[in-house]
Amino acid sequence: MGVTLYASISLHPSISFALPSVQLNKWQFNPKAEQLEIVLSAGTTPELFYLPEPPRLVLDLPNTKLGSVSTAKNYQGNIQRIRLSQLNPTVTRIVLDLAPGIVLEANQAKLQPLTAQNPTRWVLRPLISHNSTTSPTANTPFPSPSINLPPASSNLTPNTQQPFITVPPLNTQTPLTTFPTPANANSVTPTLPQENTNIPVIEFGQPIPR
Repeated sequence: MGVTLYASISLHPSISFALPSVQLNKWQFNPKAEQLEIVLSAGTTPELFYLPEPPRLVLDLPNTKLGSVSTAKNYQGNIQRIRLSQLNPTVTRIVLDLAPGIVLEANQAKLQPLTAQNPTRWVLRPLISHNSTTSPTANTPFPSPSINLPPASSNLTPNTQQPFITVPPLNTQTPLTTFPTPANANSVTPTLPQENTNIPVIEFGQPIPR
């Protein structure tokens, strides 16, 4: 009695990930210029975006693995910390943590390669400004309001003449009173103004004329 054995062979598809072809070999940061430079083994195009809470700038390197570099470093200034990690098997992430109260100007973060023909060295220059809602400190002097006075005219000359005083003329129609001299004081009769001597006589009981 023969026994026939059947071997069952099951084929499982092999799962494989494409290894990244680029490696991050070096990075350096200049705190004074606030400039980050990265050096890659081959050309790739990084992706840059900004996250506000907490404020940080994120730089993703696609098809890139993290090389033998430092993964974290602290600084003083607007950029206080830089962190690097392998986000997934094909993406290396660089995070720039900003100081509290610092915002990034819209469309003002410049990321460009040193040479367009071989983009293996990239430079990131974020233009950072303080929060516009921050009120000025008490020690900040305010500008004094400027008052513009009209300039003094140089054409003015001192008036050395005496002011004119106008005396009204004497009334020539008023008759002058003639006084007699002592020689003929007794023979001159003063002239009196004539009065109207035609005064009507009103008898008793008659009405007064109007």
